[in-house]
Amino acid sequence: MSTNLESETSFDKANTAGVRVLPILEDEPALGHIPTSRRNKFKWVMKSLVTKDGWLGDYDYGALMIPYIPYITKKQNKELPFYDVNQRLPHLLLFLLGLQHALAMVGGLVTPPLLLAGTAGANLGTEAQLYLVSACLIWCGIGTCIQVSRVKIWKTNYYFGTGLISVTGTSFAFANVALSWLSQAYADGTCSYAEDGVTKLPCPDEFGAILGTATLTGIFAIGLAFVPPKAIRKAFPPLITGTMLMFIGAALVSSGVNNWAGGSGTTCASDHTVKCVAGTREEYWGSASFIGLGFSCFAVIVLCELFGSAFMKSASVFFGLIVGMVIAAATGYFEKSIITSAPAGNFLWVHTFKLSLRGQLVLPMIAAWAVIIAETIGNVTASSDVSRLEISGEGFMSRVQGGMLADSIMATIAGLATVPPLTTFSQNSGVIALTRNASRSSGYMCAFILFLMGIIGKFGAIFCAAPSSVIGGFTTFLFGAVTTSGVRVLAYCKWTRRDRFIATVGIALGMASLCVPEWFSYFFTYTGSNAGKKGLLQAIVLIVEEPYLISAFVMIFLNLCIADEVPEKGSSSTEEQKREWNEPVPLAGGPSGTLHHATSSLPVEREREAEDVELRV
Repeated sequence: MSTNLESETSFDKANTAGVRVLPILEDEPALGHIPTSRRNKFKWVMKSLVTKDGWLGDYDYGALMIPYIPYITKKQNKELPFYDVNQRLPHLLLFLLGLQHALAMVGGLVTPPLLLAGTAGANLGTEAQLYLVSACLIWCGIGTCIQVSRVKIWKTNYYFGTGLISVTGTSFAFANVALSWLSQAYADGTCSYAEDGVTKLPCPDEFGAILGTATLTGIFAIGLAFVPPKAIRKAFPPLITGTMLMFIGAALVSSGVNNWAGGSGTTCASDHTVKCVAGTREEYWGSASFIGLGFSCFAVIVLCELFGSAFMKSASVFFGLIVGMVIAAATGYFEKSIITSAPAGNFLWVHTFKLSLRGQLVLPMIAAWAVIIAETIGNVTASSDVSRLEISGEGFMSRVQGGMLADSIMATIAGLATVPPLTTFSQNSGVIALTRNASRSSGYMCAFILFLMGIIGKFGAIFCAAPSSVIGGFTTFLFGAVTTSGVRVLAYCKWTRRDRFIATVGIALGMASLCVPEWFSYFFTYTGSNAGKKGLLQAIVLIVEEPYLISAFVMIFLNLCIADEVPEKGSSSTEEQKREWNEPVPLAGGPSGTLHHATSSLPVEREREAEDVELRV
């Protein structure tokens, strides 16, 4: 009998976690073993297909699936076994955990394309909106597969991917910039309104300009991927990134609430004497029917958190969306014709947009790229921590570098695939902590499921057919989760007098733009014919009127100019605290807003973090 050191270590971990494994014989590899030769791989596959261990294993599926119902079922307090990064899973568990990761992020993944292609954005129409949802699912599946793989770049010390369960999704930071730009484009006449002056006409050219500018400015993000993470951390400390994330979520809440009440960018949203059409029903904007539909999504999310199983908690947003859709379909608010007319299959480039460049978007896009890179550092740290890997040293830094490079490249060429830029979502760190599964095989399964969701055209049509109030109900929760994740990042700050001053200035200006969005629109009075000058002035207005951009620019400037305070002798700034603040902190999540503290190491702490985790953005 012969084994290698890596396999023995993997099995020792599995045995200590309570997983029954078979001895690793030379002629009969165990199911949890990772075969190295083709012969052993073939034997492993054949054995896994015909044995109970291969299909079910020893996992407690009840702890994963059974919800808590008072006086009927008991809370599941049994500690689940831990599966490490390279451990193989039984086939049923592999599918369930991959599906759980996919459902945990699908709500946040489809939200940006729904907003950008809907009446709140460029109003591209149902066909383009349906395509954009499917294309985002496909591209996110591809991006997730690359992140999970972790390939070393030939003849270099750099990697491409994290080698962890790092699931990618559409960036909310870019969605925020794009929505602000489209609002400005409709206001200055670049995009047109209908004769009523309220209903937006489709504006595909400006949407193509957003994709084209994002692709060009992505070169900046690729360059940042080769910068040491500690240097990026110094330029974007938790004080700045937390404030940016807080304003990203807060600025998007208004679009969620407008949809919740009946829709945005339509005649009924501005003229409340006109009824909004949803399916076969007509109701006034803000009516009890619309509010009730959105609240059904919100209520199900809360109920899943109170009584749901581990599976339901991590996918609570998806379950809330499904219940809201079922209620809408039963009451006549569902647009069934969209599903029946949707294509059975879909793929990238079925619908294309004319790519172009807008100089006014360059600076805002660069700021959004900085957010993506900063998010990646924190999210990889959280994933490494809950996967029981080191969060310091060369190995960890190579994972962070690989994650940044994969994120920046995949997000940059996303525009060529006709989808908005991507970023690594952090809700999957919460799923790992909740299920105690860090096996990359479930990450591959998640990528496959996302890809399959995009290929099946009818799946994307479900989201497009839902009434605005249902979309608004669950997206309002998502945007609130993004805001909460920013507040939580701020909780890790030391809050010295210097920090409080910088935060005060940044938050004051950000709140000004949040509460009075057009307060800076009339600052410049230039009416000449110089297109370059006009573009520069438009860019400045866009930055000042976007809450997270103006706060970020001001706070970065002050952070570099104001010297750090010297701690007094005997103060609470111990070496351990200094080390903690120097470690990358998880930044933002996706749909459930989950943030995981990188220094948590005990299983109980992981489970608590996972339970109060919300999903990236």
